[in-house]
Amino acid sequence: MAEDRISQFPEDLILQILSLVPVKTAVSTSVLSKKWHSRWKSVAKLKFNSEDYQSEHQTFSETVHKSLLSYEPKVLESFHLSFGSDKADAVDVVHWIKTAFALNLRTLALEFHIEPFELDEFVFTSCLCTCDTLETLELGSLILVDIPAPGSMKSLKKLHLIQALYTNDESICNLLSSCPRLEELVVERSYEYTLKLFTIKVPSLQRLRIYDHNDDAEFIGYVIDVPSLKYLEIGGLRCPQFSLNAPELVEAYIGRVSNVISESIVSVRRLVLNVSASETVYPPTGCIFYQLVYLQIYTHEPGWYDLLTWMLEHSPKLQVLRLVSIYRSDPDYEELGWEWIKPKCVPECLLSHLETFVWRRYDWKRENEEEVATYILKNARGLKSATFSTDPIEPDQLDKLKHRCRMRKKLDGVLKASKTCHLVFKFE
Repeated sequence: MAEDRISQFPEDLILQILSLVPVKTAVSTSVLSKKWHSRWKSVAKLKFNSEDYQSEHQTFSETVHKSLLSYEPKVLESFHLSFGSDKADAVDVVHWIKTAFALNLRTLALEFHIEPFELDEFVFTSCLCTCDTLETLELGSLILVDIPAPGSMKSLKKLHLIQALYTNDESICNLLSSCPRLEELVVERSYEYTLKLFTIKVPSLQRLRIYDHNDDAEFIGYVIDVPSLKYLEIGGLRCPQFSLNAPELVEAYIGRVSNVISESIVSVRRLVLNVSASETVYPPTGCIFYQLVYLQIYTHEPGWYDLLTWMLEHSPKLQVLRLVSIYRSDPDYEELGWEWIKPKCVPECLLSHLETFVWRRYDWKRENEEEVATYILKNARGLKSATFSTDPIEPDQLDKLKHRCRMRKKLDGVLKASKTCHLVFKFE
């Protein structure tokens, strides 16, 4: 008989391994020996997916129900349920969730899926906002949030709303009001057309991510009041209104968004911009990024060079500047009408603070990029390092190699403002 090595593992490790496999697989280990007969009942994480479930002996609902009833520990770390209306009745799902709550549940993840051309959803109601041990809640696709009054989730710190649906504007307000200690909120929207105004008013919130690709013409936008927020990440927004109150904001990523470079983000220390300058509404005159020390700008959006100029002029203490280009499939691509208007005066950050300059995926064929790089090297007096990375060259691309060598030599020969600047060229 083969040696049973896995049984020699520490009990905690065995339970961790069992928590990583489907419940059905964990249950099947009960036939190994008497010692394994009830071991699966001590697994702290339960995950069920009705699409992957096939059994001739019992239904999916029976499996979930019996597993929860057989559970032995006093604390259930996580309950992940992915289900469809053909395999699980909504009444049963609500009962399972409440049973998990009774087991002092820490993490609940729900995802509803339907057959093609069917119209259905699972309703997440106020009765499910009543677990004071819950720390993480994830509501996925086709989960309808219908909360007419706030509930009680006093321990909830993370809330992820991934393609969820909402009955009305009040439902999202009441859901957030149920979470007085919420620290992290993730919102993703695309095909939801009920909300008119998405209000996020959470005094305790520290991290916020919003990706909104919704094209509803009647959607007004976002009103966000988050006085403790430290990190903001937003992308895809194309809405008339975006109101943000985040006085403690430290880091922000703004991607493919218009009209959000506002007074609300001028306090950040780290900022990543992946936006079109032609669509961006800049802050009023006098708004300066006094705290900004790290800036990253993506260079594939139209007018990025104007955005670069504006940011250099309004970021007097900038220490790190990163430019990120993209590799284009068309080697002859050239942005039409490209003309960089240099700052009228050398920005203060170049004269006294900028130490690190990085350009990822630098395009050696584009003279306009060379113009920007040359300007930085010629004017950044305190620059310690300038790094240019690019795609590797294939063995048969001799002409490309010669051209890069010429351009590299040209950049290396620029009369730099900083005598201590170390120039680095590398492949990615």
